[in-house]
Amino acid sequence: MPSQNGGERTVTRVEFDLSSGEYPFVTLSERESCSVLLEKCLPQTDGVYAEFFSIDGARPDRLTDLVEADDRRAARVLGRTDDGGLVEVDVQDHCPIVSLADADAVPQAARSVDGRGTIVADVPRQTETAAVIESFLDDHPSADLRAKRQCDSVVPLFGFQNYAALTESLTDRQQEVLDAAHEAGYYHWPREATAADLAESLDVSEPTLHKHLRAAERKLVAALFTCPHEDSLGEDGAGR
Repeated sequence: MPSQNGGERTVTRVEFDLSSGEYPFVTLSERESCSVLLEKCLPQTDGVYAEFFSIDGARPDRLTDLVEADDRRAARVLGRTDDGGLVEVDVQDHCPIVSLADADAVPQAARSVDGRGTIVADVPRQTETAAVIESFLDDHPSADLRAKRQCDSVVPLFGFQNYAALTESLTDRQQEVLDAAHEAGYYHWPREATAADLAESLDVSEPTLHKHLRAAERKLVAALFTCPHEDSLGEDGAGR
């Protein structure tokens, strides 16, 4: 459906292929002939992000083993299903999603199926697409630009839908801290408030802040994991 804002919501959608063994979620999908989907990416302490991967067709601890082979990374299994599960991975650098966000693109989807990884992001009109592509390929030289096309902007994959239903399991304190973090811009890219800023505004210590945020985030991601997932990958079936 055409944009009703005279093209103001038009963005450039870029898609990159990842096939290198340096990305654990791609390696797992190749070794286990499974699919791995990035469900959510959340900022934690300064420079560290928590990525939540759902796995279909392999044991979730297979991913944690691959991640923790690099002693700079940590991972944990949050949930298991009959044929997969949910894994949280802490990342700090060399993350394709974070690279795109740092280049002022809006990540939309990340997935790997049978060793073929795909990253999708939207580039706002005010951002130079060529600069985003160049920056990303400089950071990830093994990646390939797969597609570039104009489309209407949509709500990013990395945002919750049906917020009321997803937050009903939160305690009052978790809801308060999460709301404060959102209002302060803690979850924006680039971040508009640090953990120290947020803790000071709430008159709590940083460890207490992270305790409440982590508990709230895990509940939200667990709820998200049980919701039908709307695929944001390309129309050619790459994101089956």
